[in-house]
Amino acid sequence: MRHIQKLDTPDFFLEDTNALTHWGRYKEKKKLKKYILENEQNYLCCYCESKVAISGEQERDGTHLEHIKPKKIYTDLTFSYQNLVVSCQGTCYNEEGDNGRHSCGHKKEDEYSEEKFLNPTTVEDIRDYFRYETVENERITILPTDKSPLKAQYMIDILYLNDERLSKARFTALKDFEEFGMMLEYDEVEALLSEDLAFISTLRYEYGV
Repeated sequence: MRHIQKLDTPDFFLEDTNALTHWGRYKEKKKLKKYILENEQNYLCCYCESKVAISGEQERDGTHLEHIKPKKIYTDLTFSYQNLVVSCQGTCYNEEGDNGRHSCGHKKEDEYSEEKFLNPTTVEDIRDYFRYETVENERITILPTDKSPLKAQYMIDILYLNDERLSKARFTALKDFEEFGMMLEYDEVEALLSEDLAFISTLRYEYGV
C-alpha cells in the first residue's frame, strides 16, 4: 500500500456537487475518477495497487469511487473530496469472466475503525507497515511489520489483500519485472521502479528500495 497525496478539491467537483444532498444523484463520477487516477494515483488502485482503467460506456468499469470513511456512517463526508479515492472493483487482476468482488473497497464495505484504519491519504509512511513474502504456488502474501502489527493486519483482513488471485498477481508482476530488468545494473533497475507500476510497493520491497 502506498501513500496518496491528495490535492485541493478541484473546482469542477465543487460546482457539480454544490446543490446535491445524495451521492446517487452525482452524475459526473467518471470525470472525477479520471481526475483522481491521473493526478493522484497513477492509475493504481488505492489499496492493492493493481493497475486500473476506466472502461468505456458499453463496458463494465473496473473502478469505483471509494469513500475512505464510509458515507453511510460519516454522512457529513459524503461530498468531501479529501475522503474520496479510487479503488478497483476487486476484479481487475482476475481471470476473464470472473465477476466476483474479491478484495479492496467493495469487500471493505462500511468497515472502518478510527483506531486501526491506515488511511493511505494521511499516513505518509504507510509502506513501512507491510512486508511481502513469496510462498508456494507462485504467490506473494502481504504481512505486517513490527511497526504496528494490529493496524496492518486489520487492513489486510478488511481489504482481503491476501486473496489468492491478488497474491498471484503480485507474484506475476514481480517475475515480469525481474525478467525485464535481469540484464541491467542495480542502479538502472532502481530507476525503473516508478510509482506508476502495478504493485509498486511489492517491487520496491523485494529490491530494498
